Amino acid sequence: MHREPDVGFDPGSPGSHPGPKAGTKPLCHPGIPPLNLSSFTVHSSPLHSPWLPIPTPSQVREICVKFTRGVDFSWQAQALLALQEAAEAFLVHLFEDAYLLSLHAGRVTLFPKDVQLARRIRGIQEGLG
Repeated sequence: MHREPDVGFDPGSPGSHPGPKAGTKPLCHPGIPPLNLSSFTVHSSPLHSPWLPIPTPSQVREICVKFTRGVDFSWQAQALLALQEAAEAFLVHLFEDAYLLSLHAGRVTLFPKDVQLARRIRGIQEGLG
């Protein structure tokens, strides 16, 4: 969008800047800097998603002890990465299905009932109970 300078604007004079035209809204509030989108990075690897942290071995061990009745297993680094990749693929697929259900209902907002219905439609095996 090209903006014409106001009459009497001298770009060389210090401290002068054109004000907004009459009837236009300022782009941001005074005193608040505009949003800097350069701080957001795009991750090329699906294993480094910003919303799923890498599980620590202590977290995996804690969950493993709960499900193995006290037996403690050791985990390799590759096994932890495989576990994270499988969990991320499951969640992405689940949210894709749930979002399609919300679109089918005529909404664009994802509700918990959409996720619950997606799990119910998948069944016990794919929906994990």
